[in-house]
Amino acid sequence: MGEDPLVLVGEITAPFGILGQIKMRPLLDKPEALAKLAEVRLRFPDGRESAARITRVRAHGVSTLIEVRGTTDRTGAESLRGALILIHESELPPLDEDAYYASQLVGLRVVTESGRDFGSIETVLFCPANDVYETEHAMIPAISDVIVKIDLAAGIVLVRDVPGLRKDE
Repeated sequence: MGEDPLVLVGEITAPFGILGQIKMRPLLDKPEALAKLAEVRLRFPDGRESAARITRVRAHGVSTLIEVRGTTDRTGAESLRGALILIHESELPPLDEDAYYASQLVGLRVVTESGRDFGSIETVLFCPANDVYETEHAMIPAISDVIVKIDLAAGIVLVRDVPGLRKDE
């Protein structure tokens, strides 16, 4: 049986209020699923890791607020600033049809309808308007006007021949 890798699902950005609530930048469509897990891994900027239990997740305007067991004041919340939230890949909540986790996309080859190879997806950028798939040769906006098909089994992202996608054009 293979190892169950950890997947990045959020980043703690700042404390909120004085009772230990924390602002989180979620990297999954349904962050409320984190409160259903027994634990998550926190990876701090200095490289250390620890287990934590997220007890509550709620939307607050454009932000997402979380509560972490044992964090009851602003000082405790501040000590978590910058931590990445990771869970095991097997714990990811199911997605809607035609939705993908970044970890599923990284490494896929990007090819245009005319057969031009744009390289492999190196990074998925989470931008306000839409995600962007970055390869060594292109920045691909993840929108239906550009993406034709994502085929995980074949390891391919088929894109339209849109002028200006390649970095060197």
